[in-house]
Amino acid sequence: MKHTLTTSIFKVGLLSMFMVMVSCSEDDNSMMPDDMGGNDDDDEMVEGRRAELYVTNNDNGDITKFDITNDTQLTIGTSSTAAEGIYYDASEDLVIQASRSNNWLESFDVTDLLDVDLSLDISFNGDADLESPRELAVYGDYYVVADNGSNRFFVYQKTGTMFSLQTTVDVPFPVWGITFKGGDLYAVVDISSDLAVYYNFLDKAMDGTMYPDKRVTIEGIVRTHGLTYSGSDDVMVMTDIGDAANTDDDGGFHIINDFSLKFDALSDGDVLTTDNQIRVAGSSTLMGNPIDVAYDSETDVVYVSDIGTSKVLGFSSIGSGGNIAPTFNVDLTAASSIYFSSDETDGDMGDSSEMGMTQLYTTSTANGNVVVYDLMNGTSKTIITGSATSEGIYYSGLNDYMIQASRSNLALEYYGGFGFNSDGVTLDIDFSSSADLMSPREIAVYGNKVVVSDNMNHTFYVYAHNGSSFTLMNTFDIDFDVWGITFMGDDLLAVVDNSSDLAIFADFFSNTEDSMLSASKRVTIEGIVRTHGITYSVSDDVLVMTDIGDAANTTDDGGIHTMANFTSLINNTENGGVIALSSQKRIAGSYTELGNPIDVAYDAKTQTVYISEIGNGKVLGFENSLESEGNVYPSWSMDLAGSSSMYLYNN
Repeated sequence: MKHTLTTSIFKVGLLSMFMVMVSCSEDDNSMMPDDMGGNDDDDEMVEGRRAELYVTNNDNGDITKFDITNDTQLTIGTSSTAAEGIYYDASEDLVIQASRSNNWLESFDVTDLLDVDLSLDISFNGDADLESPRELAVYGDYYVVADNGSNRFFVYQKTGTMFSLQTTVDVPFPVWGITFKGGDLYAVVDISSDLAVYYNFLDKAMDGTMYPDKRVTIEGIVRTHGLTYSGSDDVMVMTDIGDAANTDDDGGFHIINDFSLKFDALSDGDVLTTDNQIRVAGSSTLMGNPIDVAYDSETDVVYVSDIGTSKVLGFSSIGSGGNIAPTFNVDLTAASSIYFSSDETDGDMGDSSEMGMTQLYTTSTANGNVVVYDLMNGTSKTIITGSATSEGIYYSGLNDYMIQASRSNLALEYYGGFGFNSDGVTLDIDFSSSADLMSPREIAVYGNKVVVSDNMNHTFYVYAHNGSSFTLMNTFDIDFDVWGITFMGDDLLAVVDNSSDLAIFADFFSNTEDSMLSASKRVTIEGIVRTHGITYSVSDDVLVMTDIGDAANTTDDGGIHTMANFTSLINNTENGGVIALSSQKRIAGSYTELGNPIDVAYDAKTQTVYISEIGNGKVLGFENSLESEGNVYPSWSMDLAGSSSMYLYNN
């Protein structure tokens, strides 16, 4: 034991002594102000609402308990020297933490815990399976540990006084914070601003690699770590540690109200824009490296454990966010994970998301119509737009608008309220850009920004829109023939037309001045004759490119190249190098109906590749694309004259 039973630092009527003993100044380290439920009467502990914070420690393994209502704290010494990931089970009076020194889950019985610092023996623990535990999420008797040693989820079941390892899930991204929303497990993607979800996680959890069902980018976050969800308020809170090397003043957190409505409406790979969030950050917040977060839905207070500034902070009256000062501020060296517990909020996980939809939006150079295929119901509808020919399309389920690049009007076109239109409707353009374009071939969308690939003079046009107008931000000249483009995080991936090459423009939006823009990396995709279409799935980490073969042969020499584990593949390929055919799956041959596959989409739900086949006037689908290769028949085929581009909305 590291500690022996000590005299309480919280004897009744000695709150002022506490302030001296923990060296807290009245301004900087007051436990709780009056408007957050603090005790006005120093002579008597007030019986009231149970509102408790439990915080782990990466310096000594202690657990600190803050009694918010009574403005007190106590320290529970443990046999661990570092811990991260904590949960309080009120029904059994157990505190469970993930020990980073012992590499196991350990439980402590706090039934007889009063108001004194003390050390506790472990009541029971699991096996030492863990490597580098970072966070803990609990659903019933199941305890999931996010471990970033090898990026795994360890799934334990608690039965009586035992933690039994049920499943070890390999995760294809760096892990940190996790939380349940109903039976869905949400996970931050460390070293990024992304949020991933595994729907009905425990029903599908299995040993081996599991790819998330959806992954989206939370705009405005630099690097995320902690997250928590409230079902009663339908609020998700995520932290932003900023630059990990700056532990002093660049941290923050993002509040996403109406989370279910917003997240469920996003398509896989979409961006949740900053106008759909509230951000709290700035020098007044005292946040440097907010590693974890908790939320009290009764008082709408966000609590943060900041390992950078060694503080536990609370923020009330957040309103529209900004650079606001904390209303709860206590020093705690190496504060790591945090958990809030109250009778009102325990188990407040909300509901799992309902099944979404999968719709394929397609354009045509023959007539400018947009045909929408509902791939789950097997239906379709045709919408007549203001263009006579178009190429490049995107649909936002969150805001229900469609954007297309018009080849006849040489402009971007915006159509609001698009999803509710019925078959055969003719739509007027809500607004369009200036007629800047010359020969648009594809668009790639990142939040409210739209990049148009124009192959007349090999140019990228970059627009922003606010729901009522487009603004041309930049024009970049490219030193190769352009066609298909897609985003992979902040990087823009572009095919090099008239070749088999792929070009990557790293951190694309960091370029803010009109210029000749050179690719950060360019590689050759072995086996392709001439590439056109490209798409990237962030949830499955899959890149798909099309091969039109000889452009003069529009009937039977096309192909599809699918590359799994693409992040590793491209990182391990030097600039000017070759991605070997042995690292790809190629579909081609007379059975495929591929003559001139001009664009491509990928369905991560079913691992199906969809193709705009302009040569044969079709829209095609190929199932089991991660395994299929060679001369295979399409699993789905629809006639569509002038089939030019497509976007898969998959929420």
